[in-house]
Amino acid sequence: MDDSWKRAYRGDSGVPHSDPQQLVSTWKGTFALASVAWLQTQTSNLIKSLQFNWSDKAIKIDQQKWKKIFDKKQKETVLSSNTNDSPTK
Repeated sequence: MDDSWKRAYRGDSGVPHSDPQQLVSTWKGTFALASVAWLQTQTSNLIKSLQFNWSDKAIKIDQQKWKKIFDKKQKETVLSSNTNDSPTK
């Protein structure tokens, strides 16, 4: 039993961890694959966030329109309250 285990750690070419250079290249490949996967997810999220959405644009325009109307009515009420409060002679 010991003889079969000794061959694996003495540089048997069939065992991937027996060659130090192959071990390093395996880890390099693992890090390369992980970095490519991470970059791909980041770029796809960035592209999705930059896409133009017509619905959001329409809501934003509608909100701006209603805000202008609200501000105009608020100014009118302030002006009308100022004219009603002033004493007339």
